[in-house]
Amino acid sequence: MDLHLDGTRALVSGGHKGLGRAITRRLLEEGASVAICCRRRDELDEAVATLGELGTVVGHICDFSDVDAVQAWVRDAAEALGGIDICVGNASASGQRGDGPEPWKNSFAVDILGTAMFYEAAHPFLAESDAAAIVQIATITAIEHHDVPISPSYGASKAAGINLIAQLAQRWGAEGIRANTVSPGPILIENGRWDDIRERLPELYERDRLMHPLERMGTDDEVADVVAFLASSRASWVNGANVVVDGGYTKQVGF
Repeated sequence: MDLHLDGTRALVSGGHKGLGRAITRRLLEEGASVAICCRRRDELDEAVATLGELGTVVGHICDFSDVDAVQAWVRDAAEALGGIDICVGNASASGQRGDGPEPWKNSFAVDILGTAMFYEAAHPFLAESDAAAIVQIATITAIEHHDVPISPSYGASKAAGINLIAQLAQRWGAEGIRANTVSPGPILIENGRWDDIRERLPELYERDRLMHPLERMGTDDEVADVVAFLASSRASWVNGANVVVDGGYTKQVGF
């Protein structure tokens, strides 16, 4: 299936590694030009050099807890790409541990405020596009209890993100801007969170692996394929949805 992404211009926050990198790679393979951001120069330079072999990639340093930096990244990326058609929100303060206010403050700053300002800054550019789409990366932890050893701020902030995107779908839909969320289940990525859990907490890893009907973890490519579809005109009648990509891990019945 041709996703009609050739020539589109996409921004992927946290597009340098993990799931964000897989999404960036898939968009490039489909013909999009992509701007990515992250906090570390060495990681950014490596990602731009490697991903640049697939197409046009521009990179910027940006801390998503800094609203001014987020807004500047959107402006600079739009200038570099000549506009914006697609925004993928992947930056997150996920994986924090411990109690107290700090995990909550960090999650609010990145997953809620930073993400909201990302889309607000991109809105004027998306409104000028005839292929505008937003895809926010959430998690199954936002919709169903999942006792992974991280702060509860993770699921709570991601749930807020799902609500934000649903509101944007209604507010901006008349302007031709679609907005959807993708909620992955446990995804095994080399050097990622579940790779770390497999090493440190093998019993927890095996428990969750066996809770999948296919008795395996998902892959980053399986999530990236769904994101690319939702970002494309092939999903033109999908708006305001939260698409769960978990291989049947969650037990909710989505009436």
